Amino acid sequence: MEAFGLHQVSLPLSFWNDRVYAYMGQTDGKWTLVDTGIYGSDTRKAWEAAFARHGIAPETDIERILLTHHHADHFGFAGEMQQWTGAQVLLPTVEQELAAHAWTPEGFRAFYRAQGLPEEIISELADNATAMNRQIPPVPQDVADLPENTTYRIGELMFEALKMPGHTSGHICFYNRDEQILISGDHFTREVIPYISYHGYGDENPLATYLDTLRRMRSLPISLVLPGHGPAFTDAQERLEELLAHFMARLERVREIVGADMTAYEVSQALAAKELPHFQQWILLGETNAYLRYLAEQGELAVDTEASVVRYSQK
Repeated sequence: MEAFGLHQVSLPLSFWNDRVYAYMGQTDGKWTLVDTGIYGSDTRKAWEAAFARHGIAPETDIERILLTHHHADHFGFAGEMQQWTGAQVLLPTVEQELAAHAWTPEGFRAFYRAQGLPEEIISELADNATAMNRQIPPVPQDVADLPENTTYRIGELMFEALKMPGHTSGHICFYNRDEQILISGDHFTREVIPYISYHGYGDENPLATYLDTLRRMRSLPISLVLPGHGPAFTDAQERLEELLAHFMARLERVREIVGADMTAYEVSQALAAKELPHFQQWILLGETNAYLRYLAEQGELAVDTEASVVRYSQK
């Protein structure tokens, strides 16, 4: 990686995983960043250390900030980074729209009640910025579109922006065809399973989208993957097949669980291997929704709404 002028920046993350990885590369004295981490003082300290390590003057040396997607652990620090550096932020338009989605308290409660989530958990999550999809200021003021198939020099290599949806509707990976290097964000990881979920907005069948994207990747030669979470890896095709098998197995498990008139929350509780904190239950509910919507779209589950609560059953 560093042979091509690419550098990984390890940023702290207080939830989900304990680290998120950003990347940066220098071209003609100017630097491009890929992702920024979550908003917070610990993230700024990590960037300060990275800039000092490479002799970077952030106020003058950062040229652009490329974002793979809108989730807070990748996008959240972008506003402060822009204020700090004056650099333009680039994010696909669909991801900008997703970032701008804001639940009203009423809409939030109505959606999660329909999934069967208990009232005490809904009330607790209503104060959680991540669950409510609230951006924590400062928010970037100069955000340009990041169209697929455009190219950017990062370090010594040219990278093409490839749209790889599923984790989010407009997720972008960056691919260098000569060296077959993929900067994959949250789309493709080895240490953890990419999070495919539905929380009431965006792609209504994200798992179908993600599986289609993975299958299309079979024809993409990849020698090195630089992910947003976990270590870099070189066995991309093997990992691709592992992920496909994982999601097929999870779908089969959901098929086994669904009985008569079950809410998404009830199915998620049956999927859980142990009792989870409320925020983790919310995360699992989003994943479960993705499985249920996939199976319903395939015609394998019946869906019924009674008294504003959605229930699933075998056909």
